[in-house]
Amino acid sequence: MKILLVGINSKYIHPAMGIFQIVANSKVPITWKEFTIKDKTETIVQKIASDNYDIIGFSVYIWNIEKVKEVIRNLPSKAIFLLGGPEASYRPDLMFLDQRIHYIIKNEGEEAFNELVEYLSGQRDIRSVSNLYYRENDKIAYTYDILPDLCNVAHNQELVGDFKNRVLYLEASRGCPFRCSYCLSSLEKQVRYFDLASVLAQIEAAFDKGVKTVKFLDRSFNINQDNMRKILGFIRDHDNGQTVFQFEIIGDYLEAETIALIKTLRRGQIRFEIGIQSTNPKTTKAVSRVQDFSKLKNNVDLIKNNVVIHLDLIAGLPYEDKKRFIRTFNQAFALQADELQLGFLKELQGTAISNTKTLHDYVFFELSPYEIIQNKYISAIELEEIRIVERALNRYYNSHIFERTCAFLFSKHKLNPYHTFLKIGRGMIKGMQPDALAQHFFLSLKDDLNEDLLFVIKQDYLLQKQMKPKIRWSYEIDRQERLKIYQEFVRVYPELNLDFLYRYGHLEKSKNKYFLVTYKPQALYFYEQ
Repeated sequence: MKILLVGINSKYIHPAMGIFQIVANSKVPITWKEFTIKDKTETIVQKIASDNYDIIGFSVYIWNIEKVKEVIRNLPSKAIFLLGGPEASYRPDLMFLDQRIHYIIKNEGEEAFNELVEYLSGQRDIRSVSNLYYRENDKIAYTYDILPDLCNVAHNQELVGDFKNRVLYLEASRGCPFRCSYCLSSLEKQVRYFDLASVLAQIEAAFDKGVKTVKFLDRSFNINQDNMRKILGFIRDHDNGQTVFQFEIIGDYLEAETIALIKTLRRGQIRFEIGIQSTNPKTTKAVSRVQDFSKLKNNVDLIKNNVVIHLDLIAGLPYEDKKRFIRTFNQAFALQADELQLGFLKELQGTAISNTKTLHDYVFFELSPYEIIQNKYISAIELEEIRIVERALNRYYNSHIFERTCAFLFSKHKLNPYHTFLKIGRGMIKGMQPDALAQHFFLSLKDDLNEDLLFVIKQDYLLQKQMKPKIRWSYEIDRQERLKIYQEFVRVYPELNLDFLYRYGHLEKSKNKYFLVTYKPQALYFYEQ
């Protein structure tokens, strides 16, 4: 029996973890192929159809469902088609509308896949195959739910292949203790743990292979703080100076002992993703994600010097109108995280949000990613305004291109973050390059801060460049003044000399303040008369 499993990934860097888990635990030989959603459908179809397979399986997610359906429609194969992954697990009725789909494995498939192959080989009854949707007399039937014993679940890092350019996914646990109404993890009722010694061995192997990025798939990594400390301590003690580890954690739940350990970590070695979603107590209660925001804020303040902090917000949650969302946004932004991701509520089948959407008058797009259009609290027009804020936030803050300017605006001058990004975002054009972004930044806010703002934007602009760039603004320093100020820089900074400055330096001024950017090596110097 020839079996092909297909992963259509969101990007090359994100490997097909679901497919790899089936391959790593299969009792029979399996061929697998990986693509991305940017690959042409005809290319994917041709490569799948280049051989005759008995079973062709696809892992289906919110980002690839439309592509998977299109590929299956165009495949000439008479093979048995099998689906897995969250989009297939919780949308079986829609998946089975395509008569070519024979089976769907729900949730974790390491054991169920082997059982299905045994059934197709005549070795067992179909009703003894776990976690399986199938057709029976023109109806959709289901067998039964069971979760595999994690002691029997294997991982194989070698399947990832390109460790320098791809993320390596690891797991210390499966399941989530929370019941957040917008999240598919709320349907995983039980938290189970992999053997800790096995997890540490996988981390050591990742270090040995020189993996660039390791992302743990645990939905709430710090729910078991003893395990968390052992894993973080192991990572600290085996640091190779290049491998970065990413974890999703609960922001308001960090014990003092854990915080003390985090403070011993090298900055940049660990990245924490924290889902705030909303700071509105009525909203967080409605979505079953109650949190202590003041404790979360304190925890972030305590650890952000040692770990990279990524915060998540969701626009469109129940009871959060535009005015209250602006407050959520500004409160989250004030935490000064390395990144603030502004997302929009999506309808995920099986979640409480989906099951109770009429209660809040939700309207969602019917095609993936099933994003919110409006609800009774926030209109489509207001959500479009928030999307403008999101685009500006990503280009000007999350990109880290304008770090000095953002500090100048929000830390020094205390501008309202939401309204500032909205003002910037309204005139943005898709695909703007850093030069155009810098100019647009100034033109959007010049009425507020003018010359002082331009002085700081120029610093960020010039520091983006690896070589001395062409200047795209009027240069107001004449030769005599430049010589005089260069001499002052040489006096104040002994490592500099005039020949170096004329060859590799660029000077800017604002009133009686000057800054100097040098290249080869790149550095920034200040002088005030």
